Amino acid sequence: MTRALVILALAALTAACGTRPRAVERKGRIISLTDSILTTGGTDTVRFGRLGSGEIAVLRLWLANDASRPVAVTSYQRNCGCTTLEFDSQPIAPGDARQVELTFDSRGERGWQLKVLDITLAGAQHPLRLLVEADVE
Repeated sequence: MTRALVILALAALTAACGTRPRAVERKGRIISLTDSILTTGGTDTVRFGRLGSGEIAVLRLWLANDASRPVAVTSYQRNCGCTTLEFDSQPIAPGDARQVELTFDSRGERGWQLKVLDITLAGAQHPLRLLVEADVE
């Protein structure tokens, strides 16, 4: 009996040694970057929902590279100082994804808000436009 348990334990350890590490689970909103978006641009909407006046909200988004070549975020432009984007400018390999952090500062805002954030991607002909929505109470 003991011998059988030792053999089973060794078999389990041997099987576990050959496994690859698990990929990072991408929880949350995923924005797909495709060859079409790199060529013609694209638009997506990000909703913060209801925010209290003066609240600073942060959303973590995944940029998934579904294009045929590496993609990198190089810069962004915004129509309001109330939105910011934190990103890593390292290239994202095809099939990989990287998390970015979008912040909305509701100080001085009231009611339904629609802000525009244009993300410039290396090698893209047009930016990825994010429409940022929030309802500030």
